[in-house]
Amino acid sequence: MAESDSSTSPQSRRRNWIAAAAAALVVVLFATMLIVKPAMPHQVFLLTGPEGSAYHDLGLEYAEDLRRRGLEAEVIPTKSTLDSVQKLSEVSNAVAFGPSTVGSMGEAGIDVSQLVSLGSVGLEPLWLFFRSDLEISRIRDLAERRVVTESIGTSSEHVARQLIESNGVDEQVVLQPIDRLTADVLQQGFTEKSIDAAFVAGDINSPIVESMLNFGEARFLSFDRGAAYAELIPGVTTVLAPEGVFNLERNIPQQDAQLLANTTCLIAHDSLHPSVVPMLLIAAENVRQHRKTFSNAGTFPNSDDLTLPLDPAARRYFKQGETGLSKFLPYNVTRYLNYLGFFVIPLLTAVVVLLKLVPAGLRMWGNFRLRKLFKQLETVEKGHAAGQETSKLIADLDRIDEASAAIFVPLSTVQDYIDFRQFLHDMRERIQASDSASS
Repeated sequence: MAESDSSTSPQSRRRNWIAAAAAALVVVLFATMLIVKPAMPHQVFLLTGPEGSAYHDLGLEYAEDLRRRGLEAEVIPTKSTLDSVQKLSEVSNAVAFGPSTVGSMGEAGIDVSQLVSLGSVGLEPLWLFFRSDLEISRIRDLAERRVVTESIGTSSEHVARQLIESNGVDEQVVLQPIDRLTADVLQQGFTEKSIDAAFVAGDINSPIVESMLNFGEARFLSFDRGAAYAELIPGVTTVLAPEGVFNLERNIPQQDAQLLANTTCLIAHDSLHPSVVPMLLIAAENVRQHRKTFSNAGTFPNSDDLTLPLDPAARRYFKQGETGLSKFLPYNVTRYLNYLGFFVIPLLTAVVVLLKLVPAGLRMWGNFRLRKLFKQLETVEKGHAAGQETSKLIADLDRIDEASAAIFVPLSTVQDYIDFRQFLHDMRERIQASDSASS
């Protein structure tokens, strides 16, 4: 019996209540950690264009650098730059490689209103390779020739069409786009003379460019009027390839050559999380440092030659560089620290609020219960003054005494509870004394 009374005592119920509250807090903590995900994404998707293209090769290098620094990266080949741009609104946390002219895609019916640029990350030269047995010194010499280029929507296809049209030979040249154009396809076409020339975009490191530069049956065109093309075609600039820069032993090129180039940009949907932006721009800098390039490694990334609005996080990076914990810690560590901050700070705030509200609530509840008991005592006192039977009054006091012993008394109302118990004791003594005197 004593054990049963102990299990229902106010102290026992208080311990049970505290244990239940602690258990509920633990459950909420773990449930929240399972449901609430870190705001910083754990992965980014790189939309690169066709496999084997310059952008795809560049994307593979970016992905390797990002993984090494703690951010998972997946390379997703697409049909073309147009396809990459269209997929930006479909794939979350995605970034696309594209030429600086991407802002003009709105003219082709592509919605670019929610796209931003993360900056220019390099130059993408445009090469015109042709069979070494042909005499081609200008674009006009391509008339009646079989000319191929990379797939529709790529920068090489876009600029090639503009070059052909600006030279007035668009009706004499059938430009044939080829999906997944490779060095093997070109070399076979040159050998079999089924292909006369090919427009290809890519840095010196591009497998197709490197293979064609070392292919004895192919030469490339120096754009002698490159400055004019740069003025007439938006987003196009010129780069100089000094004599012998590609192969000193074979002296390729045999004299200084002028190439055309697009500026390569990183393009994203404006919903891209800002924490990913510095990671991508650092990757751009790291990749450029170990690549052969026509420009100094420190030139890129930058905010020049953009036709889309510059992303705010990219603007901060170009002004301040890398900031915060990410400057010293891997991305995945920073991500989970951010997660803990995102989760723990609101939790601590809630605990502080509860620590203030719960005592106030308990105090209000205790005072409410005590006021009810005081009113009942007042009723007994008035009954005693009116001469009610002692047995009924004592029975009422016993009921009030039992009820008061069962309530939970917070520390803030202990003194009021002691006063009530003393009043109850005094009331009982007065009633018993009056009953003894009358008998």
